[in-house]
Amino acid sequence: MIKYIVLGLTLGALAAGKFFQQDVSLQIKAPPVAEAGSTIDVEVSLTKSGLTGFARFQQKLPYGITASPVYPADMNFSFEDNTLTMIWLNLPGEDKVTANYRIHINERLKGDLHLDGTFSYIRDNQRMTAGAEGMTLTINPSPAIDENLLVDVSEAGEKLLSPAPPHVQYDNVVAVRQEPVPDNDLGFIVNILVNKGGRSHFAKIEETIPAGYTAFEIENRGGIFSFSDRKARIIWRNLPIEESFIVSYRVIPDNDRTAAPAISGEFSFMHNEVTASREIMETDRDLVSMTGTEQQRLIASLPGRPVAPVPSETSVVSPVPAPALSPSPPQVAADRIPVVLPGVEPDRPLQAESGIYYRVQIAAGRRPVDIVRYFGRYNISDDIQTEIHEGWIKYTVGSYHDYRSARDSRVNIWHTTPIYDAFVSAYNDGRRITVQEALMIANHQWYR
Repeated sequence: MIKYIVLGLTLGALAAGKFFQQDVSLQIKAPPVAEAGSTIDVEVSLTKSGLTGFARFQQKLPYGITASPVYPADMNFSFEDNTLTMIWLNLPGEDKVTANYRIHINERLKGDLHLDGTFSYIRDNQRMTAGAEGMTLTINPSPAIDENLLVDVSEAGEKLLSPAPPHVQYDNVVAVRQEPVPDNDLGFIVNILVNKGGRSHFAKIEETIPAGYTAFEIENRGGIFSFSDRKARIIWRNLPIEESFIVSYRVIPDNDRTAAPAISGEFSFMHNEVTASREIMETDRDLVSMTGTEQQRLIASLPGRPVAPVPSETSVVSPVPAPALSPSPPQVAADRIPVVLPGVEPDRPLQAESGIYYRVQIAAGRRPVDIVRYFGRYNISDDIQTEIHEGWIKYTVGSYHDYRSARDSRVNIWHTTPIYDAFVSAYNDGRRITVQEALMIANHQWYR
């Protein structure tokens, strides 16, 4: 993840299939056709005739196309500002190397997506660059999207930022809460019926619980439940596969209160690269005993209402573009996670902090390094701390309780050090989470 001064790599765009060195060639392989809203695997095949050492592959993707690594990976992978970057600190010895990643296609896209890229390396102490033999992927429109909302991939940057017309925006997203149900001497049970409207990723329920009550998890349907500052939250990276589902939690009074708590809340989700919210309405109907047909009738009778923004120092005043973030890497078997090699434990271990906070990651590797000696050449003035995450030793700086400050620190590192691909990482009580999750939990605004 480090921009080495010795390389001074300049990645100019080259015509596909033409190379500075005949003994280095790249080919990109992917299915020729994919449907909007889908995820597909892409392979970069490298033939390098004995080449070793540091190397980098970069690919620019249009707005609405995001990328994530396929684990385990033999290189450092990042996706920032619509640019995919793979870095090998030391290329494998084999003459033929493949690297894999996934691209995720926005549901509103259509048209031809050209996949190419540039590979940079050193041969005989000379800087070399090779263009990849690219390919064209045809994106077929999603049948679930109104044709008036379709955007050609070549025009996605501007048009995907425009909100969809109100009458087709997300009227099919509805969340309704059953009035809290007395649960003998254990307080009250809260059931919430969600109709996700075809959404599949990044969503959150956030309920405000009155003072004097505490909330406890019952059923989260694959989400992560938390309760703090009178907020009961369920957050999903991936929503349940069912179109409609019920989640529930228990509310227990701190004393002998017998009245049902008055609860308010909202269901937030991603829509066309922006965060949208629906008020969670309340009904006296028994949601749990309803049949699926009865639930759908109730949903149809309760059109969703967008939540009016409430300005504050930390709340999102209006929907903002979601960061072009890679989704979290998929879970893999323990024996396939890249292992930190034996040796001295990394020094300066990262200390956990409470709540949501952000740091800036500047590097990652498999072996521990002498931090003072290794990073001394890179003009880093901040205290560098280490953590072992998913088999990698990761090096981060700073601690920020709002995203904007972390973003500004990242940009400053880009401009004042040789490290070109530093990025923001997010934490919740010391545990790594995605930046998107952190923004949703803390209601922080995202800034480019």
